[in-house]
Amino acid sequence: MSQSDFASSKMFYDTKNFPRGISRSGLFSRREVEILERHGSAMQALYDGSRKAETAAEKDFLKVLAGEKDASTEFEKTWLKYLKHTSQRRVSYTTGMAFAMADSSDYSDLDTD
Repeated sequence: MSQSDFASSKMFYDTKNFPRGISRSGLFSRREVEILERHGSAMQALYDGSRKAETAAEKDFLKVLAGEKDASTEFEKTWLKYLKHTSQRRVSYTTGMAFAMADSSDYSDLDTD
């Protein structure tokens, strides 16, 4: 991999999907976080078409995204993992009694010892 592959001067942050940061999400390894933060802006630009592929690695990256080739490099696998986690809808469940206390019922039968 050369220095010009996925070169970007901007750090990559996805505050919409990871409001506390990609590294704090617990979904990615340290190496994957490093790849996303350093090269994610370039990968995002290639993904959405705002940047043209200039190197062989970037052209292969686009082939992987198009489904013409299997992911083989760390960069390709990391971006596919990122896409998997950002495109799936997450469902979270919470427990507690806040919803039960929301209506204006009389709770005098509750034991308050």
